[in-house]
Order: sequence, then C-alpha cells, then structure tokens
Amino acid sequence: MKRSKRVSIFQTAVVIVCYNLGCHSFASTSGTKTNKLDSTVDEAIYNPGASNNYFDPPLVGEQDDQSEVDNSGRFYPVHTLLLCRHGDSIWNGGQPGVPETFTGWTDVPLSPKGIDEAKRLGQELVQRWESGIDACFTSTLQRAQMTAHYCYWAFEAQPRDRAVGQFIIDYRLNERHYGTLQGFSKEEIESGIHGHGSSTVQLWRRSWHAVPPLLSQGDPRRQSELKRFINICGGLEQNVPRGESLEQVAKNRIRPFVQEVLTPTLNNSNHVGGGTGLVVAHANSLRALIGVFSKVEDDPVALKQLERMKIPTGAPLVLRYQALPGGGARVCGLDGMPFKARNSSSPADEQPDLPVWPLGSIPKRD
Repeated sequence: MKRSKRVSIFQTAVVIVCYNLGCHSFASTSGTKTNKLDSTVDEAIYNPGASNNYFDPPLVGEQDDQSEVDNSGRFYPVHTLLLCRHGDSIWNGGQPGVPETFTGWTDVPLSPKGIDEAKRLGQELVQRWESGIDACFTSTLQRAQMTAHYCYWAFEAQPRDRAVGQFIIDYRLNERHYGTLQGFSKEEIESGIHGHGSSTVQLWRRSWHAVPPLLSQGDPRRQSELKRFINICGGLEQNVPRGESLEQVAKNRIRPFVQEVLTPTLNNSNHVGGGTGLVVAHANSLRALIGVFSKVEDDPVALKQLERMKIPTGAPLVLRYQALPGGGARVCGLDGMPFKARNSSSPADEQPDLPVWPLGSIPKRD
C-alpha cells in the first residue's frame, strides 16, 4: 500500500486544542485506576487475566428464566449504561479542509465541532438523566477523554447526589484498530488506488469478522504505537493490536472489560435497583459492546443489523442489563424486564431491534 498520501495529525491540527486537564498521565504505570477527578496523577487502567472465552459464561439468552431474586434471596440488579460516542474529531470529517480519515488508535483531538458536540452531550445527559452516575468509563484516547470530561463538568454543576462517582480509563475501550488503513482518507482507500475494491473496504469497516490489513512490525506507525501504548496496555506487546476485526475487539477487549471492570463497579452502586455507567468511547468499541450483550454470534439477524449500525458522534444511547450469577448478564428493556426483540417472530428480512434506545426515549426532566 502506498503511503505518500497518508494524513499526518500534525498537518491536520490547524486548530490547536489545549488539553491540560491536570489528571491524566500515561507514564509506565499499570493497574486499575479510578478517581473522582481530584488527583494530579492518573494511572492507565490495565486488568490482567482477561478471559479468552468469549461467551463462557453466557451473557444473555441462556439464563432468561432467571428472576431478579434467586432462591437464596440474593438480588440481581438491573444496570443502566449511557453509551456515548466521542464528539467529532479532526479526522471525522468535521474539520474544514481535512478529509474523513481512518483513525483507529491514532490519538487525534476533537475538532471545534466536536468540542461543541461534547458540551451539548453533557447538557443533554444532565437534562435527560435524573439519577446520579456511579462511574464514567472511557478509553485512553484523547477524543473520548475530552468528551467524557465535558460530560463530567456538566454534572459537576449539579447537586452532589447527581455527581459522577468514579472516572475509569481503560485501554480496552479504545477504538478498533484499522491496521494499515490508519492515516489514509476513506475516500482514497475506497477509490481503489491502493488495490482494494470498495466492497472489500466496506467489509473491513462494517463486518463483524473481517480483519483489515495488519501493520508490519517494522512500520513506523507500529513502532510509535508501541512506545505510546505498551505501558498503558499492561506492558504486553500483544495487547497493542496491529489491526483487528469487531469480533476480536469484542473477544479480546470488551468482554473482559465487562466482566472485570464494568459489572463489578456497577454492582457496588449505592443506588437501589442498579447502577448507572456512562461509557464514552468510540463507534466500533461501542458496537462491539452492544454485540457482546446482544450475543450476536448466535443471532444472524441481530448480527446483520449490528453490522449496519452507525453510531453518530455525541448522540447518547441507553442499554440496560441485569447482572446474573457467575459473571453472566441479560439485556433488558427500558422497563427493566428481559428484552424481547420486537420483530423476532417476523420474516428474516425484517430486522429485530437491538437492545439500545436513544436517550431521548426517556422523558425530559421538568
């Protein structure tokens, strides 16, 4: 693949965004890090012992007869996730003069448009979500972290019982790695001048299983990413991908994150009935998360819909799930009852709903 036209983040940073939040340092640290944004040093999250068993124990579908209280009287809460894609970045197409570019793990900042989206997102969350937020989960990439902080600041101005509790950074929420495509404009790649047909490129972008061309170990981009991310990723080179499919994102990153960080954190919520997590991440890591909870590999119709799903920047979604014994979970409707796909009994060409709703489905506060 030719690289002469690959976009440089230094060429595109026409508007310099000062990101001096005073609480994020990705030095050679590892271990889970949570804070209330009152620390001057912030460690990167890494949680060792990630499971390689994608659907073991089952997340949904195999324990649908489980009630909220088991025979021992133990209560299993229904948690709420507010899923938000970061605001527009300088490579998302909103920066004047900069084409839409394959970004992946390239750490680009928000565009001015994205900063506005992040501010509006914070205000929308405050207006729509009446309860407190137990934890905000975000990736190590600045476009997600900046968006997450604007959300945090919006809640900071509210009464204490509506404040964000913990702030958790985890590299496993990073965007899907696009391999050798990173840094090239999407229009250029899809035009075929690098030898890839548009149908193949669309598979790389949308398919659950397709893997884009991998970065070679000698590629300068690979070497730069290893220097930038290896300590954040537990000091293991294998945790810094060279390119990955959505399936690999789900299996290697999102699934362990849900079991080791997300659910345990929300299980410790002080809110009656379940915790609330604000997840500020990326289009593909969010799609992978929805796929894990929806168990799409066992539902070809839902998988097809997930592959077509597009998550716009700065537009919050709601997903509810019930934590079950042994690390399992099942998705729920907005009413907390087990989710039933609306069109599950319809012909295969009529797609069922995935268990996510726009935040606007929840009535505004008076």
